[in-house]
Amino acid sequence: MLSNLQEKVFSALHISKKDLLDEMSVILASQQLSEYSMEVDFFEKKYGKKFEEFDRYFRSHEVSYEMENDWMNWKFSVESRKYWEEILKHNDS
Repeated sequence: MLSNLQEKVFSALHISKKDLLDEMSVILASQQLSEYSMEVDFFEKKYGKKFEEFDRYFRSHEVSYEMENDWMNWKFSVESRKYWEEILKHNDS
């Protein structure tokens, strides 16, 4: 039943399964990049600095639990954004 539906959709859209998967992969990767970019932007606005500057401050001062938590989330978001940027960059080449 599902394969019949798939065939009808692919036929109606004039797209192959491979092309659809390629397009969906780009959309999903772009969505991930957007989500992590928004997280990074949130922390940059909250602290008024880029992660690298905040990281130096964080490592050289006594900080609150909230700042430590933000540091972990921010670091993860920066690394994840870079990962998805690389994925999409390699897709363009």
